[in-house]
Amino acid sequence: MENLNDLEARYYLLYASAIAGIAFDNGMLHYTHALEHPLSAVKPQLAHGLGLAMILPAVLETIYPATSKVLAEIFSPIVAGLNGAGSAGEAKRLALGVEHWLFTLGVTSKLSDEGYTAADLDKLTHLAQVTPSLGLLLSLAPVEATPEIIHSIYERSLYSMQFANMPLAI
Repeated sequence: MENLNDLEARYYLLYASAIAGIAFDNGMLHYTHALEHPLSAVKPQLAHGLGLAMILPAVLETIYPATSKVLAEIFSPIVAGLNGAGSAGEAKRLALGVEHWLFTLGVTSKLSDEGYTAADLDKLTHLAQVTPSLGLLLSLAPVEATPEIIHSIYERSLYSMQFANMPLAI
């Protein structure tokens, strides 16, 4: 904050933080947060929000078939043409569209840009499964959190999903 004495700005920042906390409690966080924690544990300099953004497209692609109606409604302002059919093609379209949207916001890093390699994926997958409290988050996921699915999310997050020519709804 530019002016630490700006009480109104501080009020609204605190208010936004409280709303975010309530949303987290009610949102039943699962894959995205559970898989980010190993990322920032292995590389503590990684900002939590950046870690979340890097894996979000692959998480959405993974869970879309099980939650397509809800996700189509939530993301329709960002990704044009989602109908909630739950197909693999529509899941990929959502993932590409969200990645494109993140890139337009300036969040262009993927795991490889932050120094992760394919050699790290087994360790990250293991940490996601054995770190205390992450099992509870993973148990809330709409798709069973098998080692193969966790590994796949990390793997698909190493590099850009190549969003070129994706029309956005915005």
